[in-house]
Amino acid sequence: MKRTLQIILALSLASMFLISPVAAATSQGLSWGIAVDDEFTYQFKFVDEGEVTLDEGVNVTVTTRPTIPDPITDWLELPEVYIDLVYTNGTALGLEAIVLLGILAFGGLFALPIGNFTLLSELAQDSIWWTENHTIVNDGSVWGSRLTGTDEEINSVAYMHYLKSDGFLARYVIEATNTTDGVKSSVSLIRDGLGTDIIGWLQDNILIVGIGVGVIIILGAVVCRRK
Repeated sequence: MKRTLQIILALSLASMFLISPVAAATSQGLSWGIAVDDEFTYQFKFVDEGEVTLDEGVNVTVTTRPTIPDPITDWLELPEVYIDLVYTNGTALGLEAIVLLGILAFGGLFALPIGNFTLLSELAQDSIWWTENHTIVNDGSVWGSRLTGTDEEINSVAYMHYLKSDGFLARYVIEATNTTDGVKSSVSLIRDGLGTDIIGWLQDNILIVGIGVGVIIILGAVVCRRK
């Protein structure tokens, strides 16, 4: 039983340190969460008035990762990570890729430095692309922004999310809903595997994790003493 307790303790402590420290953070706490040659897969989907007209897998590969300026005082000073973007069968995107220009409405970047999302929020809200219809999205696992609008019988919403764990694009979605019949049209580029962000959850719930570890240790000790 003592051996079992040691294993439980080791695993519990390991779970608290799954996030390795990132080297070369700037004085503002910014660092890259991605590296050159990192590859991510997405689903690229078009829905035209309720009918799916495109539904294809896309591979995105990081080709450059520039140095982060220190300090950064303007959104436009954020460095651009260059990428290769192709369908999973290896063919290049066609004219349909023009919809990705909408990313410019959210700052125009596929990847952001991580480590100081308060600063990123401030930079975004002071940037030239920010409007009164934008709002910040900042929860346990993602950071980004949302844009809403209404035009006669159409309600539209667009949003762009980045995973906090690596700073790379998680979701890019544009959706328009006809308020008369409820029919929706949309464009989306959504990263695979967004189900549960364990690392993000641990970061946001480290106190709960610590309490849980403490309870496990206490219970294990009680059992051992009874043995």
